[in-house]
Amino acid sequence: MEFEKKIAVLGSTGSIGTQTLEIAREYKGIKIEAMSAHSNIDLIEKQAREFKPKTVCLTDEGKAKDLKIKLADTDIKSSTRKRRSYRNGNG
Repeated sequence: MEFEKKIAVLGSTGSIGTQTLEIAREYKGIKIEAMSAHSNIDLIEKQAREFKPKTVCLTDEGKAKDLKIKLADTDIKSSTRKRRSYRNGNG
């Protein structure tokens, strides 16, 4: 299947992210290439198994390791990225 749009969903477990995935579910021309969340591994695992992105990223390092184990039976790459603080000019 040729997809018209390939997108990354940042914050896929949040309100806007879940609504974006609902649209992708209805409109078959959208391919989810990547998704990220902070720490909701149960929901992002379910989303990853449904949408089969190439990459899933969590900002919570401990939960990212757990997600990697949960997705070991798939081809989905799981990683983590530490959050940066941009307060007071740091970052």
